Amino acid sequence: MDAHPLAAPVDLPAPAEPIPASDRRVLPALCASAFVATMVFIAPAPFFPVMADDLDVGVPLLGQVIAAMLLLSAVLGLVVGPLADRYGHRRLIVLGLLAAAISLMTFGLAPTFPVLLAGSLAGGLADAALLGPIFAVAGTYFAGAAARQALGWTTACMAGSAIIGVPLIAAVGDVVGWRAAFVATGLVAAGIAGLAAAWLPHDAHRPVDRLRARALLAAYRPLLGHGPMLRLYGSSILRAFCWFGMLTYFGAFLGEDLGLSTRDIGFTYMLGGAGYFLGSLLAGGPLSRVPARVLLAGGNVAMALLMGLAFSGVLGTAGTIAVMPLATFTGALGWIGLTTLLTAETPAGAGTTMTLNGSLFNLGAAGGGAVGGLLLSLGGYGALALGLPVFGLASALLARPAPRA
Repeated sequence: MDAHPLAAPVDLPAPAEPIPASDRRVLPALCASAFVATMVFIAPAPFFPVMADDLDVGVPLLGQVIAAMLLLSAVLGLVVGPLADRYGHRRLIVLGLLAAAISLMTFGLAPTFPVLLAGSLAGGLADAALLGPIFAVAGTYFAGAAARQALGWTTACMAGSAIIGVPLIAAVGDVVGWRAAFVATGLVAAGIAGLAAAWLPHDAHRPVDRLRARALLAAYRPLLGHGPMLRLYGSSILRAFCWFGMLTYFGAFLGEDLGLSTRDIGFTYMLGGAGYFLGSLLAGGPLSRVPARVLLAGGNVAMALLMGLAFSGVLGTAGTIAVMPLATFTGALGWIGLTTLLTAETPAGAGTTMTLNGSLFNLGAAGGGAVGGLLLSLGGYGALALGLPVFGLASALLARPAPRA
């Protein structure tokens, strides 16, 4: 990582030893960690209607809990990125998994909305400590085509939270209640933290010099002065507005507008997750020859239009359920295109680059959740269908290469 000449020297950890070919544990650990990181944010959505009744609050207010987690994660991630490059990614991933366990169990035990909101603090820490380091490991501990495949599998396992996690937690919640379902998921997250501690490559060493604040700031200077990276980050923010703004309220839309049960909502999320899973694998495999910018721009346009169509209600229940996997499939193509460009074109450390992207994505996601709640309050789900896709279309414009001087 290039350091700014005025900054104090940064003692980065030496590269970890190469992963032996026989060691098959690293990618499963990354995939399980990505699964948990996503569950923290999407697990509440199918339960919003029943949670609103039990806690005596409105669905838009519950959506702001997710927005609060994302906003906190965006702030914490600015510190986590340089820390991951300095001290190693494994420590941050294990910390994030433990924070996810605390957040999920707090959700399940919360007697009132303020306690639920307090649980979002741990959720914000979990996301900040997980997603950036996870993708940094996937993109740097593997080389060449294996790195893109690792990114694809890790992204696909994020979708696994919708394919397996949401239907399972919805089914459990249907039998024993949403509170017990959250507590059980938190215990699973704690178990995965133990696996990650044992399976991920050990960080080489701990720096002995003092960490200086200006060294943290210096880690971002190469990125903030790099025009093409700024365009990619802008695309990530706008994409998050559309993507997460829609997903935050999709479960409530299915329950309130289309009358689906919690179990049916979980099944719909499973289909959406399957689309994302398939898109992730194809982007890292058969579509690997497609330029990353084409994946990013084309995927974002298609995702925005299909998300808007799903929320419009014009397709009816069956049509809405059918179009959701298409929207998530194209969303996965856009995400793989984005992460490929970020890891390939960055002038800084991988941990700093990807965690900054995670922070900016979460900032956009929090904005999408807040704007989505406002649109929902003012004009219902129809306003969501018209307003949020605009951000997705704008993100595709920033995916174009910067004009030459």
